[in-house]
Amino acid sequence: HCISAKRPAGTPAFIMDAIVDNSRLGPIIQEKILHLLDTQPDITPDTLHCISAKRPEQTPEEIEANLKVLKEKVQPFKVEVPADPANPPPEGAPPEDILPAEVEGDMGDLLQDLNLLERAGMGFGKDVALRLFLSLKKLLFKNPGTTEPEKITRVRLWGKIYGLDSDYIVAETVISDRLPNPPLPEGEPNPAIVPPDPVRSDYADFMTSTNDFVYFVCAEPGQPWQRLPDVQPSTLRASQGIRRFFTGDLTAKVASKGPFPGKEADYLRAQIARITADCRLAPRGHLADTTDYEGGGELQVQQSEEGTFFGMTGAELCELHKSAWVHSTLDVLPQGRSMYYNYGWTPPDDNPEAKDPRLEKNRPALASIHRDKAGMLGAPAWSAHLCGIRNSPFSSAVVRSNVWPGACTVGWGYTFANFYLGWGQRQTGAMFAPALSWSPPVEADQKEFARNDKCKGRVESGDFNLAPLPPPEEEAPPA
Repeated sequence: HCISAKRPAGTPAFIMDAIVDNSRLGPIIQEKILHLLDTQPDITPDTLHCISAKRPEQTPEEIEANLKVLKEKVQPFKVEVPADPANPPPEGAPPEDILPAEVEGDMGDLLQDLNLLERAGMGFGKDVALRLFLSLKKLLFKNPGTTEPEKITRVRLWGKIYGLDSDYIVAETVISDRLPNPPLPEGEPNPAIVPPDPVRSDYADFMTSTNDFVYFVCAEPGQPWQRLPDVQPSTLRASQGIRRFFTGDLTAKVASKGPFPGKEADYLRAQIARITADCRLAPRGHLADTTDYEGGGELQVQQSEEGTFFGMTGAELCELHKSAWVHSTLDVLPQGRSMYYNYGWTPPDDNPEAKDPRLEKNRPALASIHRDKAGMLGAPAWSAHLCGIRNSPFSSAVVRSNVWPGACTVGWGYTFANFYLGWGQRQTGAMFAPALSWSPPVEADQKEFARNDKCKGRVESGDFNLAPLPPPEEEAPPA
């Protein structure tokens, strides 16, 4: 039998038993002792005195000073948003900045996407990333710029476009129960009138319309979001002939060599549609084309069946010549739409097999980016590289567009993210050079324009200080 002797109170063994029996202090003391045994630090009497000394308690004045220092550190990250004078908040109402912990809708893993972008050198920093997350969460919760019964159900960070006065942070959203486009005027179809692409109310992995998503912009995280209008074919066609920086004001006029049908908000929306159509990518095998081409069915592209896509390493995603990346959108046709609009053309009776002379075809669905052409650059349209060379099996792949500088896609394994960070302008392949001025004309060689030695420009009278005119020649008397 084991006989346990009771330890006398006040002995070190009694004190250790009391500490270990305490469920809160026991693990902490044990962890500290194991740490000292592992590290074997040089312990001096002064060190023991510091360990055993009681921690001084802070006075109320010290606590107030520490809080003041913390407030000063947080102040630069706050954004002052003035209240709307037309709709002042009611008295006693809770602040609008307080968001619930859980918001209905899908935000994806925004912080993981931003972490991928940091590996590619396009990150915002930890503090800005958290502010972006809260700003997108507020967009999903508040539903600004929507009308009944519209509701934002999905939010994604599209990118950031620089401006001369302020920048645009762009959010891509899916809105349920969107209002359809207004109908065309009744009567015989007019080939000159091209309606916009149809709207969509659910999420699609493959974009078949330039109006599948709704875009919101703001200047800084925390500022109010503003909804951009749906893109129109006329603005898409006009934007292809414009190369102009953004000002940061959605209501500004778009000055160009030709008339632009809209404000800067329409121009911004058109550029977003063009960049998305050319630079939205997906790894090979992530999407599958299930269209019934033999039966003449509509284009259907969706995610591949579970178990058929096994992910790709960074090195495999850099092999562009092996079709590592494919386009996940349809391109924009010269008509100004993603899907060709049939304006009512019918083949003549004498030639029933004739084709529409205006028919425009899209690139094949899920076309490889290796087939993209950029002849004006004299280089491939895309370039790829690994984020890190030393640990290549776990390095992410970065694919950058040479046609749209700032567009990139980062991926590794099953995860990938499309992002844009730039000025929103397409590369032309040639450096900008201002027009040369004409040759200076030869000065006139008349005596009345000759300057005297004291000429100093204009005199007080406002006239040029020119040399006095020569006296008129005396006419010879008649014979």
